Amino acid sequence: MIHVNGRDDDFLDESVDALLTRLGIEPRGIAVALDGEIVRRSVWSSTIVLDESSVEIVTAAAGG
Repeated sequence: MIHVNGRDDDFLDESVDALLTRLGIEPRGIAVALDGEIVRRSVWSSTIVLDESSVEIVTAAAGG
C-alpha cells in the first residue's frame, strides 16, 4: 500500500513516472514529493516508489 495525496493506493513496485502514467496524470506543470522530499523530474523514471511510501502530487496554478 502506498499513499497518494492522502489516499491509499496499490503498491506495484513502480517508478514515479510509471505511477503518474497509471494514475492518468499528465506530467506537465506538476511537482512530486516522495516521503516529504521533492523528486526532480529528471529522475522520475529511476526513482522507485516503495511500499508504504507517501507521494504528494501538486499541480502548479496560475493566478495570485
